[in-house]
Amino acid sequence: MPLSAAHDAALRLSLRIAEERDEASIAGLMNSVPATFAREIEPHLLEEERVLLSRLDEAGETELVQRTLAEHQNLRDLVAQISSGNRDSLQLFWIALHALVRFEERELFRVAEAILPDTVLNQPLSREQ
Repeated sequence: MPLSAAHDAALRLSLRIAEERDEASIAGLMNSVPATFAREIEPHLLEEERVLLSRLDEAGETELVQRTLAEHQNLRDLVAQISSGNRDSLQLFWIALHALVRFEERELFRVAEAILPDTVLNQPLSREQ
């Protein structure tokens, strides 16, 4: 499923953040994460919302869609806090990003695969992560 394949970059970023301990690396992440998010993750979230979530909403999966949208917004809010220099948000961001990918892989995509046609599921994203 192309949407599932797009999660690789998100997992790599979350693991990179989780592994960093020294101040110089953390400072580098504070500077690079907002740009990486804007370039690699946000386009995927927007496309996922446009392609997948809209179809799931039409199919009556409102609760699942609302949860996903809330988690997407949480990531955006955390990135804004990171951009403002809030170092605690970096830890919260990687945890939320990792949790989102796991939720989408284990729950959201399984429901999508069960109820949406292959033509929707196999649509490539305009910008894969």
